[in-house]
Amino acid sequence: MKHLLVLIILVVGTISVVFGQDTTPKPTPFAVSKHPFTYEGRQLIVGQSIGNLEKEYRLLEDGGIYRRINSAKELEVLGNQTPRNIEMAFKSLKDIDFEKLEFQHPSRISYFLIYKKGKKESKVSWGDPKHPAPEGAVRVYKAFMGMIPKEMRF
Repeated sequence: MKHLLVLIILVVGTISVVFGQDTTPKPTPFAVSKHPFTYEGRQLIVGQSIGNLEKEYRLLEDGGIYRRINSAKELEVLGNQTPRNIEMAFKSLKDIDFEKLEFQHPSRISYFLIYKKGKKESKVSWGDPKHPAPEGAVRVYKAFMGMIPKEMRF
């Protein structure tokens, strides 16, 4: 029952995140920022690694959404999220107990979630088929990627 409730919340949250995005025109090419590197509030970072190529997307507690490829010194600005969607995204992390979960099983193609607050960072990575990913991490990853429009993905 609890899992069904969490799934319903994530689905509703994903739908509201997609339709609740700021509709102001996005700059083309994307503006860049170093702000996420110095931001002291909470950050949710999701990404994928394929060999030496790493793509990441960040949601900051202040609403900013960013992306970068590999270890770029600046992030591209994708836009902003509403306060309600920000709250729902960070609440979804309660399904993943970052404090207790030690799950680092990357592979040639890997996925990751990072919860960051100030300088403290907790990471979960998966991709090795011998070690199935925690269900909560996969749900959060998919819900997060669902709010990034396809035309804004790498």
